[in-house]
Amino acid sequence: MGAGGHGKVVCRVAQRAGFEVVGFYDDLATGQVLGLPVLGRFSEASSFEGKLFVSLGRNQLRAEWFCASRSVVLVDPSAVVDATVRVGLGTVIMAGAVVNVDTVIGRNCILNTGCTVDHDCVIEDHAHLCPGTHLAGTVRVGEGAMLGTGVSVIPGRTIGARSVVGAGAAVVRDLPAGIVATGVPARVVRDVSVSPD
Repeated sequence: MGAGGHGKVVCRVAQRAGFEVVGFYDDLATGQVLGLPVLGRFSEASSFEGKLFVSLGRNQLRAEWFCASRSVVLVDPSAVVDATVRVGLGTVIMAGAVVNVDTVIGRNCILNTGCTVDHDCVIEDHAHLCPGTHLAGTVRVGEGAMLGTGVSVIPGRTIGARSVVGAGAAVVRDLPAGIVATGVPARVVRDVSVSPD
């Protein structure tokens, strides 16, 4: 579900992992994407009899469409995932990612291209680690949080639920839920419920 840029990358991960991808559901795309048919709109996906993978980059939309009973785990063959790692349904681990020992990854998460997650981390449901994100050991990422491209987090920090950490930030202190933080070191710049206007 989702035929945009993220959906295309997820499609390729699924194919490399040995899944047969038969097509996409999307509200905007029509015709074909990557040589595969657009089968209909999101609302029509419930009639599909196979597994569905929600491949939407926006955490809230991905959470709204997620259905664990119809999902799978996708891990790119080039990713390095320790055997002790627990991964929830609907999660995709992209090319070049590394996930180390005793990490727990929730449902419907994105561990994007080239991110690294060290030992004993917890990534809660619907979170997104953007390309090149690096978590040191014992980091906790809250439900629905998004860490932008190139974010680095030192050991033992917590990023609260639904928080957004801007690209290139360095998290050296715990961050509360529902905020936007940017910079080196990362500082809270606003509450996510406040419009930027």
